[in-house]
Amino acid sequence: MKNSIKKMFNENQKINFFEKVFFSLLVGLFVQVSTINASNGVIILKPIKLNNVNTINPVYNQLFNAIKTGGKCYNAKITSVSVKNNNYAFTSFSRGFLRIQSGYNIAISRLQTEFDDRHNFQGPKTIENLVIYKTGNYTIGVEVNMRTWGNKSIKLKNVKINKEPYGYFITGKATDGNRTVYYTIGIYETTCLI
Repeated sequence: MKNSIKKMFNENQKINFFEKVFFSLLVGLFVQVSTINASNGVIILKPIKLNNVNTINPVYNQLFNAIKTGGKCYNAKITSVSVKNNNYAFTSFSRGFLRIQSGYNIAISRLQTEFDDRHNFQGPKTIENLVIYKTGNYTIGVEVNMRTWGNKSIKLKNVKINKEPYGYFITGKATDGNRTVYYTIGIYETTCLI
């Protein structure tokens, strides 16, 4: 009788041990084990942050994946209009090819920007780079790097992206204390050259 009770006790210990190991592995998928108290076998759990794909703006995600997989190629036409006063207000226009940059970024490089400044259309005037990127839950950002003007970078605010039947529109604005500039990026599918 002693042996059968002892054997049953040992088998229950084995089962409990395997249950604890299985539970620990299962929990490990969802949380990080911070410490295990060896004296009483209590596991202290610490939640981990998971990268949730659902926090990415679905429209941006669709555009990014279409470019990344190489299934589609896109060009963009970028316009900006400043709001200050009649003497210093301007509009600009440029166009470029979208490509994936590092991480989850879309870049448009070496934009030759044309200006209409003080009622004087100046044609190709400056070179700019533009990056569209994920900023947070369902939000994106746009950074414009003005290479010709001292390599200065500005980040647009209130950036929105919309999917339309023939492409995408991204809008945003930048304010530097002297003026506000509104940007529109029209993105349209084009023939892939490669």
